[in-house]
Formats: sequence, structure tokens, C-alpha cells
Amino acid sequence: MKSSESERFELLYRRIWDVLNRPDTPGLSQHERQVLHHLTAEPVALTWLADHLGLPKSTTSVVVKGLAARGFVQRARDPDDERRLAIVLTPKGRQQVRQDTVLRPDALGEAMAALDRHSRAALLNGLERLAAAAESASHGPVTGPASRARHRDSPGGK
Repeated sequence: MKSSESERFELLYRRIWDVLNRPDTPGLSQHERQVLHHLTAEPVALTWLADHLGLPKSTTSVVVKGLAARGFVQRARDPDDERRLAIVLTPKGRQQVRQDTVLRPDALGEAMAALDRHSRAALLNGLERLAAAAESASHGPVTGPASRARHRDSPGGK
């Protein structure tokens, strides 16, 4: 991809994000929200979570303790390495993530409705191909639940 195409994509992504992002969730700090959205039903190491979010381990630990106290996550020692703390979403945490969409669904629905059927299909097909290409290239940081599982199972991945 030419750098001008990459730059154009990034500008378009930022424009869409600025309009559709739902930045605040009542009762959750931005860090709490980030942590919840980066967890799955599979245990994730606290160290990985801190590194991935670009937060100090101590900050991540405080956020996780607060989420655990409110029943959103469960902390347990990693059975493969007792020195590691593994974090997993609880049913309450999964429900919160499902309810807490990152994008404003009403605004996204309006924007998608403004496109004709063929444009919507082309957009979604293009995004699916881009997501697949990004996953296969895997040049960037590991971010999604499926990518984390692949990373965790790869040599040196835990």
C-alpha cells in the first residue's frame, strides 16, 4: 500500500472515530472501560494487559482490583505460572462489555442508512477483507481476543 493510501485511511478512520466514538460510560473510568474491552472469557496476564494498554503495571493492578471488587472481573493465579496474575471477565463483566458499545449505535445506524444497499455491502466486504489481511500480516500489536489467543499459544507468547 502506498503511504498516501495509508495516510488517507488513517485520516478517514480518525474522522469516523471522532464522530461515532462514545467516549464516556457512566460509572466506569476510561481505564476501567479499556481493561474490560480487552478481556475475554480466556484468562489474560496482568502484565500483558498493562503492556498492551500502555499503562504502568501498578495502574493496571489498581484498575483490575476495583473492577474485581465490583464483580466485573475475577483475578486468579495463572495455573501454568503461579507468579502471574490471570484476569478474566465475569458474567457481569461480559454483560457490561455487551452493553457498552465503543461506537454510538444510533449514529452508526444513521450513517450506514445514508448509504445505498450496494455501498453498504461494498463497505462491509472491504472492511472484512482489510481485517483478514491485517490479521494475516500481524505486523502490529496483538489486540483482539482471537489474536491474543494465537499470541498466547505461540512460542514465547504468554
